[in-house]
Amino acid sequence: MPGIDYRAARASIRLAEVLELIAYRPRSRLGVQLRGPCPLHGSSSPSSRVFAAHLGKNIYHCFACGASGNALDLWAALTRQSVYDAVLDLCQRLGRPVPWQPRPNQAERHREADMPEP
Repeated sequence: MPGIDYRAARASIRLAEVLELIAYRPRSRLGVQLRGPCPLHGSSSPSSRVFAAHLGKNIYHCFACGASGNALDLWAALTRQSVYDAVLDLCQRLGRPVPWQPRPNQAERHREADMPEP
């Protein structure tokens, strides 16, 4: 079975979609940047703004617990899944096909098998 094309998955699954799935409510918004409590470690203060999400860059960072990454990393951490399983889960929830890497065709496989070991 071919593997997941993580580059395509990161490009197609947006951080805003993941935040919407968890019903995240930021405390402030400045353009494409959101600030609020961290959904991962559960900020104790209701006015907390330690979690920053940049929707344009599709990345997040928590200044309290140090968690950071992209939409796939956030979903994997929230659901306690591997990134592989997180992609499968998100694609299903968002109604999208899984971005699989293309299988090499038969001729490419034969060429790779004929190549000498380095």
